[in-house]
Amino acid sequence: MVPLRQSATLARKRPDRTWAVYFPSGGGESSSEKVARRFFRLKAEAEAFCAVKRAEVASLGALANGLDDDVKREALLCVEKLKPFGVSLMVAVDWFLKAQPTSGLKVSIADALKDLQHRITADGYSKRHSRNVGQIVSSFGRDRMDDPVSTITPQQAQQWLDGYRTKANQPLSVVAFNTYRRYLSVFCNYCVKSGWMASNPLVGVRPRKLVAAVPRLLSPADLQIILGACPVELKPVIAIQALCGLRVAEAARLNWSDVMLSDGGSFIRVSAEAAKTSRRRLTPMPEGLVEYLKTTRKPEGFVYASGKGSVDALQKATVTFKRSLVGVAWHRNALRASALSYRLALTKDAAATAFEMGNSAGVLMRDYRELTTPAVAKDWFAVLPARQGRSVANLGELG
Repeated sequence: MVPLRQSATLARKRPDRTWAVYFPSGGGESSSEKVARRFFRLKAEAEAFCAVKRAEVASLGALANGLDDDVKREALLCVEKLKPFGVSLMVAVDWFLKAQPTSGLKVSIADALKDLQHRITADGYSKRHSRNVGQIVSSFGRDRMDDPVSTITPQQAQQWLDGYRTKANQPLSVVAFNTYRRYLSVFCNYCVKSGWMASNPLVGVRPRKLVAAVPRLLSPADLQIILGACPVELKPVIAIQALCGLRVAEAARLNWSDVMLSDGGSFIRVSAEAAKTSRRRLTPMPEGLVEYLKTTRKPEGFVYASGKGSVDALQKATVTFKRSLVGVAWHRNALRASALSYRLALTKDAAATAFEMGNSAGVLMRDYRELTTPAVAKDWFAVLPARQGRSVANLGELG
């Protein structure tokens, strides 16, 4: 490594480039650059630079000689593996370091889940939501709950979702797949915000495409059978779901004080605490439901008293009642789907119906438009949830 004098022509044009020194390069971000060059005006400057570089090379050689042979072989192997990508070993290491959790903490899946569930409760979300998160994350982390959350990869999440089997040994349905993915994503997002993960691995797991299916509508005849056979204590809440479109959770938390009966108009008031969207709303009641509730209304308490506000209790009671019915194909969420569809058929106003039912106009237009006719809708809302022992409206008299 010695100073090299450049041509006289170059020296006249660029006096600052009279002398040049070629020296080994560290490679920077490109491993293809092996030799670098630097120019100098004076030979003394070039010689001083050469002395510095010789010392650096000698020091680097000493450091390299001090490395373990296994480390040298590993470094060479890494360089070879990185060649197809055109990046240096330093770039790869920098990328890896940036991908590590910002806090540097190695928090286990179990501890992160416990912390998230405390946060869910503190933020006022339901116990059911906390339980769902816990069940799905625990199932995903089975046999490795002590592993750091930072070790979760998109491949692990994808394999678990694809390989999951129900009690009937069936794979997850499209809806269940997307639901499980969403709950895992909630968990991972919380870990990212807490600084325990660098990024959410569920971003790398694509949700499955759901082919929109027409909601299974109950007919007016079905509703007449349901209300006619419904147990006394369950009938008010079932009638309200069928004729006002409340969700199961909203109906379970409904109080008699939310049943607003007056000559100026009767409504079901859904509080922000009970509503899925956390927005309160008033849903109008058809005349037959109003007359029925006037005779059954209690001074206070939950409309479904036995449930004491429990969503699970109402669902369990409803399922038990469903199984006792004969001749009615009553599918999941059919009461609400029917109420929304029939109400939209009458109003022909998606925005107004969405406001009443606590949904978005987009969902109504996409999933409920033109599923039924105004004539059938009138028959639906004319079904009378009569008191036990009285006859319900005759279908031949409806409409």
